[in-house]
Amino acid sequence: SKVCILCKNLFFNIKKIILNIIYKIQFYEFNTFCVGIKIPSDIIKIEDEIRTKYEITSGDSLKSFFNKILCRIISKRTGKKVDFYNPDLKIIYDMKNDKIVIEPSSIYVYGRYIKNKRGIRQTREYCDYCRGSGCSECNYTGYSKEPSIEGYILPVFKEKFNAEDSILHASGREDIDVITINTGRPFVVEVRRPLKRNVELKQIEDEINKKANGDILVKNLQFVNRNVMKKIKVLSKYEEKTYLLKVKFERPVTKQTLDFIVSQLTNRVISQRTPTRVLYRRKDMVRYKMVYSVEYKQIDKNIVEFTIKCQGGLYVKELAHGDNNRTNPSIASLANMNVEVLSLDVISISPELEKKLNLS
Repeated sequence: SKVCILCKNLFFNIKKIILNIIYKIQFYEFNTFCVGIKIPSDIIKIEDEIRTKYEITSGDSLKSFFNKILCRIISKRTGKKVDFYNPDLKIIYDMKNDKIVIEPSSIYVYGRYIKNKRGIRQTREYCDYCRGSGCSECNYTGYSKEPSIEGYILPVFKEKFNAEDSILHASGREDIDVITINTGRPFVVEVRRPLKRNVELKQIEDEINKKANGDILVKNLQFVNRNVMKKIKVLSKYEEKTYLLKVKFERPVTKQTLDFIVSQLTNRVISQRTPTRVLYRRKDMVRYKMVYSVEYKQIDKNIVEFTIKCQGGLYVKELAHGDNNRTNPSIASLANMNVEVLSLDVISISPELEKKLNLS
């Protein structure tokens, strides 16, 4: 039989293509889908030449027509709806190689985590022995056994959604020796290439909290879209945060000095050059951040607790000790003496964030 110069008898193979697609998508949970067609450039060129030669100005292109047929049949066979804007599943047919690729869309889950214990880092560290490739020392996870926020949260998401990977996008980060309490820190987990989509988030929440045994606590999990992930990363630089900072002055400090510190830091723009301790991972530059209010409670003659409400992105430890004048002004420079940070607690992060993002 003759071979069509345009479609290469593509439509004779449509039954086989549909059967292959139905077989591949049966492993995925989804409610909506779309189909994409990869047409070889030489066929597109032939189609353009035919349209030009016969002055064809209307009608579907080969790609569009074949796409419509596939969408119609798949929808009828599966009962799922076509959605070209935000599909759960993308079905790609490569005409040249007669290949079908299934691309499940990422799932995004918003929540907050509370960190009750110091000594827990936010990000997972690679295993010292295998550097991420997986070995018996790390139970073939590729990661250190040291506790981390990611280590508690991400494996549960990956398992429950039967996903290829899961990524934590948090609104800022706390140091390993800092706790985050009360409201907790906002985050979005991006679940990549999930096989499952119909997962009960309360089960995930309960499993993470049981696994963490009080070290951390996740709450308020809810499905969101990709835009929420983008917004919390941007807003983390500007949203209001409140800290409880406990410091030790090198000499006894008077009420007069403490009142002076409060007056000089309240509603004050702080100039911060990238802290020495993070220069290895952050560009050396000057940032300007706002301190909105400062309150204090004197514990001893040289030990004071400050409650500091400030703009996101302010390095609060450096606000205390000054970092060799890289942060100006600082508590140390205003007191005219050295200051040691004893502890730092994050007690509030973006309390109105859910309202701004129209979340529950």
